[in-house]
Amino acid sequence: MKISLVVLTAGKMMGKEIPITAAEFRIGKDPSCQLKPAAGVSDKHCAFLVKQGKLFLVDLGSAEGTFVNDNKISAEVELKPKDKVKVGPLLFEVKIEAPAAAMKPAAAVAVPAAKPAVVAPAAKPVEKVEPKKSSGDGDDDLDDLLFDDDDKAPSGTKPSWKDAIPEAGAEKDAGGSGATSEGGAKPEEKPKPTANTSDAAAALFAKFRLKK
Repeated sequence: MKISLVVLTAGKMMGKEIPITAAEFRIGKDPSCQLKPAAGVSDKHCAFLVKQGKLFLVDLGSAEGTFVNDNKISAEVELKPKDKVKVGPLLFEVKIEAPAAAMKPAAAVAVPAAKPAVVAPAAKPVEKVEPKKSSGDGDDDLDDLLFDDDDKAPSGTKPSWKDAIPEAGAEKDAGGSGATSEGGAKPEEKPKPTANTSDAAAALFAKFRLKK
């Protein structure tokens, strides 16, 4: 801790700092005093005391008195920085500088590396299931039920049950096929070629649909 008195008295000593390096710093005309003004003070006027890092001031029974911030002291008082001390014709300002504390460098704190962000895989778009298109009224479903791959035509297409539906007027042809002429004998029916199972099933479904 550095302690000094800054001279505020007008004159050639104004602004000068007087360091206080002893545990007891006395002002007066006595040869034992550290500061001996020429006039205006007692032989042993006052003393500055440094104790436990603090500065105190005590009057030693002077005739003129000792003042701190314009207040006459009668006992030992503690001084603070910027306090004004008046000793006879002399005026001082107390200056106290605390030593700078040794600053230890802050220990470097290791910051853990940030984990890479996990990117979730993009969700696959939901495939829209298109309903199976049919030719109408379940026609394709009936074709799949009645015909297999062996019944495909040379062109590669399956036959349809619709192929077995006779066209309107087909039963009454020019020869009167399927009906007896008036007063005449029933014409001899020509033997029909044997149809395979698929044709029979198609004809059966055709008749069923015609009856509806």
